[in-house]
Amino acid sequence: MTNEERYFNAPWGTLLKVISTLATVLLLGIFGGLAFSDHASTAVTMVLYIAIPFLIMFISLLFTVRGYTISGNSLRIRRLLWDTNVDISMLSSVEYDPKAMTGSIRTLGNGGLYSFSGKFRSGKLGSFKVYVTDFKNCVIIKKTGGTFVVSPENPELFVEVLRSRE
Repeated sequence: MTNEERYFNAPWGTLLKVISTLATVLLLGIFGGLAFSDHASTAVTMVLYIAIPFLIMFISLLFTVRGYTISGNSLRIRRLLWDTNVDISMLSSVEYDPKAMTGSIRTLGNGGLYSFSGKFRSGKLGSFKVYVTDFKNCVIIKKTGGTFVVSPENPELFVEVLRSRE
């Protein structure tokens, strides 16, 4: 077993870039238009119309996935200001599957504003947690206590590193 720490970037796929760009433009456009229209009858209303999209974008940006670090029995999902730690000591399987997210439904979380993250469900995987930036790089991690999907830059090497820990 190797305890060497390995870091993998989480590059943004085309779908995430498109959704994030469109959502940002729509948020700023709609609320910006409202802020400077007759709907903003008071200064407080105008400030709210300006603040709401920035608050939504800021909160979503905090949860973006920047990368993944494998170290011993821990997988750290690198966020903007913190890491989410996943215990990977009891892995039952790990596989690269670019179609892992096909047919999945978000039950709680972010569906594409700077990341796909949260709880999802599909017929293939049941309930699972997602920390994804590019659907074509998806790796399914099954362990005692749950299933996770991540999207490292080099999914084949990521799978190899996880498997070689044992």
